[in-house]
Amino acid sequence: MGKSLDEQETTITWLRSDEYASIYSSDSTMITRFDKFVATGDWEVIREERVLGEVIGKWYRAPKSLLYGRPAKLRRKFSDEERKALSVQMKARREAQDLKTMS
Repeated sequence: MGKSLDEQETTITWLRSDEYASIYSSDSTMITRFDKFVATGDWEVIREERVLGEVIGKWYRAPKSLLYGRPAKLRRKFSDEERKALSVQMKARREAQDLKTMS
């Protein structure tokens, strides 16, 4: 009794001042994917839409940082030695670029 493919949708909304987004989905594929995020504890289910006991839509709440940009937990951590090596590399690249623009 689920919704037809043409009726399935996913909508994500948030206010600029909020740190959380509201997500609604009636797309069965997206619901499956979002439920996996709920299982990790990052998302939560706010409400379900049911017809004859079958879930045909869900509303979720998730941190905006997980929806766009790079989440802090995925940012790469550099050791002091790595930072120094990267600094030397960037300085050499800048100097090489300066030489090209001068010629």
